[in-house]
Amino acid sequence: MRYQGLELDPFQARAVTAIQEEQSLIVAAPTGCGKTLIAEYAVDLSIDKKKKAVYTAPIKALSNQKYRDFRKRFGEEMVGIHTGDVTINPDGQLLIMTTEIFRNLVLENSSRLDDVHYAVFDEIHYLDDMERGTVWEESIILAPRHIRFMCLSATVPNLQEISNWMTTVRDTDFEVIEEKVRPVPLRHFLFSAKYGNITLKGIRKKFRKSPGLRKKFLRKRPSSRKIIHHVLRDRNTPVLYFCFNRRACENNAEKFTQVDLLSSDEKIELIKLVDDLITQYRLQDYDRLGRMRRLWEAGCAYHHAGILPAAKEIVERLFNSGLIKLLFCTETFALGINMPARAVIFDQLEKFDGVDFKYLMTREYNQMAGRAGRRGMDEQGYVYSQVIPEATDPREIERLFYGKNEKIVSRFSASYSTILNLYTQFGDDVLDIFSKSFANFKSGVFANTKLYRREEEQIKARIQFLKSNGYLNGTSLTRKGLLAASVSGWDIQCAELHYSNSFAECTVEQLPVVLGGLISDSKRNRRNAPLTGVRLKFAAEKVINRLRRREIKFGIINPIREYDYSMAAPLFAWANGCSLKELEAFGIPEGDIIRLLRMVVQLLRTLRDKLPDPVMAERMHEALVLVNRDVVDAQAELEVDLPENAPESSPQ
Repeated sequence: MRYQGLELDPFQARAVTAIQEEQSLIVAAPTGCGKTLIAEYAVDLSIDKKKKAVYTAPIKALSNQKYRDFRKRFGEEMVGIHTGDVTINPDGQLLIMTTEIFRNLVLENSSRLDDVHYAVFDEIHYLDDMERGTVWEESIILAPRHIRFMCLSATVPNLQEISNWMTTVRDTDFEVIEEKVRPVPLRHFLFSAKYGNITLKGIRKKFRKSPGLRKKFLRKRPSSRKIIHHVLRDRNTPVLYFCFNRRACENNAEKFTQVDLLSSDEKIELIKLVDDLITQYRLQDYDRLGRMRRLWEAGCAYHHAGILPAAKEIVERLFNSGLIKLLFCTETFALGINMPARAVIFDQLEKFDGVDFKYLMTREYNQMAGRAGRRGMDEQGYVYSQVIPEATDPREIERLFYGKNEKIVSRFSASYSTILNLYTQFGDDVLDIFSKSFANFKSGVFANTKLYRREEEQIKARIQFLKSNGYLNGTSLTRKGLLAASVSGWDIQCAELHYSNSFAECTVEQLPVVLGGLISDSKRNRRNAPLTGVRLKFAAEKVINRLRRREIKFGIINPIREYDYSMAAPLFAWANGCSLKELEAFGIPEGDIIRLLRMVVQLLRTLRDKLPDPVMAERMHEALVLVNRDVVDAQAELEVDLPENAPESSPQ
């Protein structure tokens, strides 16, 4: 069987047959096996039938990449994108969106889902994501029954259990198609700066059982130089070098500014492409640009969430064009984005989880290692892990190399906006809907587990809280409840701030600061932005903290976050027209500020469209115009295209 000029692998052919028979299905395969090709077939079939297709992705970078790919293939009129900060052609026949947006459309009973034939759920194992996994579950439980699901997943041991759960809640069969063999096999190596290549047997001999001795060896972490020169000697480029913190990414990269990995022709090509992209992205004033550019011209780069989104885009495009040979990146680079390499290097196999250093999960290791080996280009992929043998637990290495991926577990947790949307339709029967969570599904039935009984108590407590605080009147939404139901993520906070007149007391320039206080989480990011020059005090802070105390009185275990003004200064400066250079002067990673500003844009847009007060809605729009400019404008960034003569990306 052939599709898009490619001979399909047996598992791909089975999946295509299932789609032709209009079945729902889950396709699980290692990274780089060609799962996306099957998803594209489901899209093609939907379009051929004059129906719509939805392609959901867990991260915006993946949504953006799919939008560009599909727009090239199907044309601008056919393809739309709807993420938090970008909406282009929302009535397109093929709509790319984040899973949160899909769930919101489901809750709104949106007519935009009426003609959807297939919904592709990329990276379905995100069900296991601590913060956002619940969105996947809500979407699967609540989506209209006519929609068929085409789910892509990493290989996990409890895939059949997930399929059985989805079959039960969707009342339709799900075919499970699993491929365990990679088309490009991987070779795994352990490397020590002291001993060179070392085997698992060698680590067993050198491992020190005493924690004190292990700590002594860990104090001197090796640099990246030896392992990279070892890999470069074997000519195994391009290389993805995974570090588990941003500073390590940058520090490691800076050591390689003198290494020249590009031919003279490649360098000319890169300079031309970089000049063009810097102009299109308007990055001439970006402080980091000089340092980054020196690296790029050596064929090296770094990529992490702390740099400007447009700079990350440039790095991705250079890497995809084969002009970056050595890329230092954090683990998010392995999530979904199709950027394969010949070799992958792990700086270390442990990462800090906020409390302690822990070895990677097998699933994490396989996701990142799976980026090695380009289909159609490499006979095999190479995976190197840097270790300190005396301090490396051989049992953990054995698990990473030979163990199974961990099971997916449920992270279900009903939000206020979900409860409000469903309570008006189902009243107290809403508990029956929430009982269909994956956590509550065991051996083919909904078992009313201990875990679910705890969740049920929380949902009941939230319903009582909503009734007592003026969001629900019986089974009807009050005006405050209507607003909360339409603002996913910061539902009760925004409704409370509007109806306590907290928004009304703000100037247009202060609105982004007040909304930023809801979104910021300095404890989680362990940062404290300087508040120099900004001493803003709002009633909003008291309103939110009072609301939080009320929740705690009702026994709600995970109340809303405390107000957080740690980013007030840069937010206020940007709303007042500061430049990118002035924004960088606050000393906070610019990627973090831009991400926060884009979330503020998303919230301003929602409030502009949903507030019942036209005067306040207009002020939200004015604030939106102030904030959504230059490097913050995600839509302008998305519409930047590679020049016609740019090199082709590597085949898959």
